[in-house]
Amino acid sequence: MGLAILLGSVCLAGASTETAAADSRTTLPISADWPRGEMVVDGVHHSVFISDPKTNSVVVADYTGKTVGRITGETSGTGMALSEDSSTLYIALPDADAISAVDTVTLKETARYTTGPHTAPLDLAFAGGKLWFSYGAYAQGGGNIGSLDLSGVKPVVTLNQSGGVPWESAPQLTTAQGVLVAGNKDRSPEELAVYDVSSGTAQKRAYRKQIMPDSLGGQEDLAVSPDGKEIVTADGTDDFVTNLRSDLSGGKDTRTLDIQGEPNAVQYAPNGALAVGVRYGKGVDTYVYRPGDNRAIRSISTGDYNSVQPHGLAWAPDGSKLFVLTSDGAGGKNLVLRSFDDATKTVTRLSVSAPAKAPLDRKLTLTGKFDLVLPSLPGSLPIEVTRTDLASPMGKSLGTRTVWLSRDREFEIEDTPEAGGTVTYSLHYPGDDTHAPATVTATVAVPRNKTTLTLDGNGKTVTSGKNATLTAKLGKTWKERKVSVYAQPAGGANELVKAATVDRDGKLVITCKVTRNTTFTAVFGGDARTEPAQVTSTVKVSTH
Repeated sequence: MGLAILLGSVCLAGASTETAAADSRTTLPISADWPRGEMVVDGVHHSVFISDPKTNSVVVADYTGKTVGRITGETSGTGMALSEDSSTLYIALPDADAISAVDTVTLKETARYTTGPHTAPLDLAFAGGKLWFSYGAYAQGGGNIGSLDLSGVKPVVTLNQSGGVPWESAPQLTTAQGVLVAGNKDRSPEELAVYDVSSGTAQKRAYRKQIMPDSLGGQEDLAVSPDGKEIVTADGTDDFVTNLRSDLSGGKDTRTLDIQGEPNAVQYAPNGALAVGVRYGKGVDTYVYRPGDNRAIRSISTGDYNSVQPHGLAWAPDGSKLFVLTSDGAGGKNLVLRSFDDATKTVTRLSVSAPAKAPLDRKLTLTGKFDLVLPSLPGSLPIEVTRTDLASPMGKSLGTRTVWLSRDREFEIEDTPEAGGTVTYSLHYPGDDTHAPATVTATVAVPRNKTTLTLDGNGKTVTSGKNATLTAKLGKTWKERKVSVYAQPAGGANELVKAATVDRDGKLVITCKVTRNTTFTAVFGGDARTEPAQVTSTVKVSTH
C-alpha cells in the first residue's frame, strides 16, 4: 500500500488512551540539554542503549528502564546500529572520524574503524551485508554516504556513495529489506533519497526535495516500514507527518493520520504498526497506528509537561514493547525512559461486578463489561476464570469460559463457591491480534457454616495440686477436626495444654494439675467451610 502526504485532522474517537498510571518510567542519568543521542533496543540481551554525546558515552538500561551500565570513551557518540546477532553495537563518532564496535555483553569497545579525515560520521544502518554510515556531520564539504564492509580479512571503507545527491550535511539513515533511506536531518525543505543496497552497492532509486505547505520545521525523524515499501518522516510541524511510497510518490490509496501536536519521532514495529511521537500534544504524546489505518489503535499519555524527544521511539525487536524517551516534566533536568507493553494493540478495559455477599454452595453471578474500543471486540470471547479462597489460597483455575457479549458489551459468568470467607474471582481476557489482554478481580464474602464447641468443668472445684479433667466436644465440620486447649492460672500466662484431633465422637479429654483458679479455653481454628469456634471454662481451686 502506498502512502502520500498526510495532513492530520483532529479526530480521536475510538482511540484508547493509556494514562501515566500504567507508564513504566525511569529517570536516566542523561542531561536533557543538547546535544542528545539516539536509542537502540537489543532483543537478545533485553538491553536499551541510549547514546549521550554530551558525556561521550552510551547509557545501557534493561527492559524495566533500570540503568545497568555505561559505555565510556565514545567521543561524541551519536548514531548506533546493532549487528544482526546483537553481539556488537556500532557507534558513530563524529569528533573521532571513526566508528567503534562494542561487545554488548561486556560493554567494552573491541575495535575502532577510521572512516577518513574530516568525515565526521553521524548515523548508521545495516543493509546488504554492510554497515552504512552518513558523514559530514559538521557540513565540512557537505554530507555524503559511505559503507563499512567487515566481511573480509580487513575492513573496507567506501565513501562518496550518495548517488549525486547534494546533502548539506550528514543525513539520517534507516533501512529495511535491502532499501536504504536517507533524509536531511533538522533541515528544511524536506529532502529524501532511496537507495537499493541489496547487492552491497548503493544504487539511487528515487530522490525528492519538497517544501511542505506552511512548514517552518525541519525533518526530525525518519522510518521505513519492515517491507521497505513505506517511508514516513516527522517534520516537527503541527499535525503534520509525511508518508510516501518507496519511490517517494503518493497516490489515491493514501491515508490521513488523526494526530495532534508536533510530530518529531516515528518508528515502525516489526508487524508494520507505526508509532508517532509528538511534542506539545493535547493530552497524547504517542500514537500507534495499524498498517493502513488512519485512526490510532492506541494513544499514550506520559503526563503534563512531558515531551517525546526527537528520534525518541524504539520497538523491541519482537514488538512486545514500545520504548519512549521523554523529558522529565516542566523544568526537568534529565531524560526519562518509558516502556509500554502490547503497544500495537488497543487498550482493553474490562470491569466486573459481583454480589457483596453470597451463600455457600449457592450459585452466584459475575457480570463483566468491556468499554467501547476500536477495532470492535468480537461477539464471543474467551475469559479465563480463577477462584482464590481458603480451600485454594494459591488460586484454582475454573477453566476458560466462552462468553457472548450483549449489545452493551456485557457478559455473565456463574459459579458456586465451595469455600467460605473472602472469595476472589479473577477474570482474564487474553487479548487477540488487535486487543491487549485485560485482567480484573472481584471479591465476594461467603459466610462459612457454624459448628458447636463445648468444654465442661465450668464452676467445678478441684483441690490445689490435684488434676482437673475436662472434655471438649466439637460438632460437625468440613475437614478440620483439630482442637487446642489452653490453661491460664489466675495471674499467670496462657499456655497450651493439648492440641489434637478429636475422637469419633468429637471429644478431646485433657488433664491438667491446678494450683490456682484456672481458665481453660478450647479453640477450633475452622476450615474452608466451617467458621472458627472458641469456648472457655473456669475451674476453681480449694485448699481443703
